[in-house]
Order: sequence, then C-alpha cells, then structure tokens
Amino acid sequence: MIKRTTLKYISPFLLFFLFLLDAHVTRLITSWTNNVYVANAHLALLVLLIISRIVDERFLLGTSLILGILYDLYYIGVIGIYAVIFPVLVMLLYFFKKTIQQNILTLFFTIVISVTLFELISLLLQTIFGLTGVSSNFFVPRYLGPTLLFNILTFVILIFPLEKILIGPSEQELDV
Repeated sequence: MIKRTTLKYISPFLLFFLFLLDAHVTRLITSWTNNVYVANAHLALLVLLIISRIVDERFLLGTSLILGILYDLYYIGVIGIYAVIFPVLVMLLYFFKKTIQQNILTLFFTIVISVTLFELISLLLQTIFGLTGVSSNFFVPRYLGPTLLFNILTFVILIFPLEKILIGPSEQELDV
C-alpha cells in the first residue's frame, strides 16, 4: 500500500508512465490484429479512477490538464483536445464519486462510460478540427468495440491488485 501523501506526489509520474505504456500496448494489439482492429488501452484511466478516490480534486484536475497538454503535443500536435478531455473526465469521476455509492459494479460502469466518452469526444473534436475522418463502419466495430472489450478485461484483471497497491485494505471503500 502506498501512503496517501506519497500517492499524491507520485501520481503525475505514474499517470505519465501509464500514458506511454497505453500507447505501446495499443500499438502491440493493433499489430497482432494486422491493423484490422484497434483496441486503445486506457490503463491510465483505470488508475486515474482509483486515484480519484484518494487524491483531492483540485490537484488531480491540474495534473490531468498538464498531462493532457503533453498528450496533445506528443500524439497529435494540436493543444486543446486532450487538454480538455482529461480534466472533463476527472470532473466526471468526482461527480460519480459524490453522487453514486462506490462499489465494484459502479466502478465498472464508470470505466466503461469514461472510456466511451474519451473515445467519442476525442473523435468528435478531431473531426471538428479536420484532423481525422472516420466512418461509423470503422469506428464502432473495429475501434470502439475492441477498445471497450480490452478495457473491460483489463478492469476485471487489474482492479483488485491496483486497489490493494494504491489504496490498501485500510482505506478501501468498496463493497464487494
């Protein structure tokens, strides 16, 4: 278990590392399917969901804004798309935390909603700015579907170990 104050200071570096890991995992899955299916990994969103239960909202909003700007600069070269999406998702996570009782089922649906919104908003903004043009025949069955499936499997496999590492048994609020 990581202490709460330590988690606050290492969370930006952990999330940055996970963004890099997400890109490599996504590329690996895409190459395994011969570029037919794209399953975008969102390990960082899963960890962000867990961290949001401990770290205060203001700190995580600032961290997500900075990481969103770095994500924009590295991946698409236009500042604003992910710099908007990440803070919006953090606000959504805190909204869910305040309004819905936190248990394993609500966390599962939160990650499904977060991944779906992340992909839809990023596609919408990139289409508006003319950075991409994707048909619904590709987006839903070959991108969003595999992305949701991969992240659901990741959630099922990693939720308990990550909670044990990041939150620990004494501060866990989950009802199993």
